[in-house]
Amino acid sequence: MENPLRPAVRIPSSMLTNPKQEKPWAKRRVSCRDYEAARPWAKAGMPRQKREAFLLLIPGDAMDALKLEADTEELIEAMFGKE
Repeated sequence: MENPLRPAVRIPSSMLTNPKQEKPWAKRRVSCRDYEAARPWAKAGMPRQKREAFLLLIPGDAMDALKLEADTEELIEAMFGKE
């Protein structure tokens, strides 16, 4: 049985040593649970630590622009279908 006092998601120890560093899921504007479920590092074929270090190099404004573009493309596909 799972312990209700222990979180189901494990946070990397590197995140615990530097708590002021922005978390990768916050950078992507998703919840920690959604980030863990999506496993973007596995889809990219990279080790998790390397993928997260790369993600943290992207400026916040650039990440906002990328998210806006992805959301726009998703909306257009929903309205008109894929090409």
